[in-house]
Amino acid sequence: MIEGAADEPTAADRWRDALTAWSLPERVLEAATESPFRHDVARFAVDDTIDREATTARWAREVLPPRGGTVLDVGCGGGRSVAPLIPPATEVIGVDRTGAMLDEFVDAATRAGVARRTVHGDWPDVMATTPTADVAICHHVLFDVADVVPFLVALTARARLAVVVEIPVRHPMTAWSEAFEHFWELDRPDGPTHLDLVAVLRELGLDPEYTVSPRRSLSRFGADPDNLVPVARRRLALATDRDAELAHWLAEHPPAFVADVATIRWPGAADPVGHPIA
Repeated sequence: MIEGAADEPTAADRWRDALTAWSLPERVLEAATESPFRHDVARFAVDDTIDREATTARWAREVLPPRGGTVLDVGCGGGRSVAPLIPPATEVIGVDRTGAMLDEFVDAATRAGVARRTVHGDWPDVMATTPTADVAICHHVLFDVADVVPFLVALTARARLAVVVEIPVRHPMTAWSEAFEHFWELDRPDGPTHLDLVAVLRELGLDPEYTVSPRRSLSRFGADPDNLVPVARRRLALATDRDAELAHWLAEHPPAFVADVATIRWPGAADPVGHPIA
C-alpha cells in the first residue's frame, strides 16, 4: 500500500467537495425574492418535443422486457424522462419532492394509458415506501446530490434489471458562471463532471457503462426565449426591477448551456420478486 493512501479522498469525497463549492453565499441568498433553486413545472411537462430516439431512452428500452415492464423515475418531474419508455413500459413509478410535479406526472401517465404510482419525498429517504421496478431512471438530478453514495445505492437496490441515469457532462450551473461574475463579482467552480460520477460508481463496484451524446430536445416551455429572463432572474437571485438590465446583458452574453449529456447504465440489484439483494 502506498504510504498515506488511506488519507487520500475517495471519489465520493471529491464529488461531495466539488458540489459543496457551488453553494451560494449568504449575501446572494438574502437578496433573492424567490428560491434560486425552484423549477417551473412546465419545463418538465410531456409535450410534442419528446424524443424516443435519444440515447438515454434507447439504453433504457434495451433492458426493459419487450412487452410490459415497470420503470421507476426518481426526480420524475412531469414525466418527460419516462414518456419515451412507453411502450414497452406499462407501469411507471414517479418519485419527486414537489407535489405539483407529481400531479403533472400523473396526468401524463393517464394520457399515455399506463398504470402509475407516485411517491412524494426526497430520495433516498422514501426508498422504503418505493416499489421495485425493472428499470430505475434518474435524469438531471445528480448534480444536486452531494451525498451521492446512499442515493446511488438506493437506486440500485430498487432496480431489477438496470439503472440508467442522464446528467450533463459538466455542472448545469456553469451556464450562469459569467453572469454571476458580472452581477455579483462571484467566481463559480467548474467541477464535477460526468467522469467524476463514473469514478464514484466504479468505486462502489457497480460496473457502469457510459456514452456521451447531444442533449435531447427541451420542452416547448424550456425552449421559449420569453422565459429566459424570468429563469435567469431566479437563478441569479436578482430582483424584478433589474429585468431590463438583465435582458440587455443576456442579449450580448447568452448563457452557454451544456449541450452534451452522459448516459450511464449499470446493473440493478433487486431480486426477481422485488427484494433488494443483501
